Amino acid sequence: MTNIRKPIDLYKKLPRTNCGRCPSGSCMAFAVQVLRKMTPLSGCRELNETLKMQIEEMLSDSGDWKEIRFKELLDEISASGFSTMPRGTGALVKDDTLKIYYIGREITLGWSGFNVPLDIMDRLLILMYLRQAGSGALSGMWTAFRDFKDGLIRSESFHEACEIPLAKMFEHNEDLVLKSLTEAGAEKVKGFSTDYSYVINALPNLPMLVLMWPADEEFGADCKVLLDSSATEFLDIEALLYLGMALVRHVRGRG
Repeated sequence: MTNIRKPIDLYKKLPRTNCGRCPSGSCMAFAVQVLRKMTPLSGCRELNETLKMQIEEMLSDSGDWKEIRFKELLDEISASGFSTMPRGTGALVKDDTLKIYYIGREITLGWSGFNVPLDIMDRLLILMYLRQAGSGALSGMWTAFRDFKDGLIRSESFHEACEIPLAKMFEHNEDLVLKSLTEAGAEKVKGFSTDYSYVINALPNLPMLVLMWPADEEFGADCKVLLDSSATEFLDIEALLYLGMALVRHVRGRG
């Protein structure tokens, strides 16, 4: 990922609406002031959480920004109190701890952080999900990544980072991938054009349908990952891309 060094490069990443909601007055002025460390990136109120993370990474020479953002999100959620967490998140709150299932694992979150070692992106995804605290029932309608709002421009990235790696792993060792999915809590389902159809709850309100086709004499293995049409109520489109990557990482790690 290319680092941002010039105001025009940062400006291109901003909403460029000149909404006037930040003290800078315009997006270009805001870009200049951020690079001069006169104002924080969080001053732009039109940046979603994931885009903010991407820009912070491009502004940084190291990965420290992820840990900083993790602490900010944890402090923000903790300040509100776990007891105020909406029931719709699927998290169980008791005393000073919060429990949530994440890709087949029961994760406990307390004031000091998580109870088990997790990749920084896993930690951030869980906190972003809790912070967004989406509402509404699942639709039961499976939707391709490209069909979500703003999904088309990131669909190729989702295919390359999630579906292709899963297909390659499946082609190399079907049994190992199926074992990994099952151990991560995936359940086999029927009614699709392949016998290898599994639903895994990445987060309580974010089920993912994994469809895999084995290789044959003409074609290699293939994989499609679909989400419930309500998915963007619970994570924005960029975070859903990272969630697809997390699924790959967890399946690979469990293998």
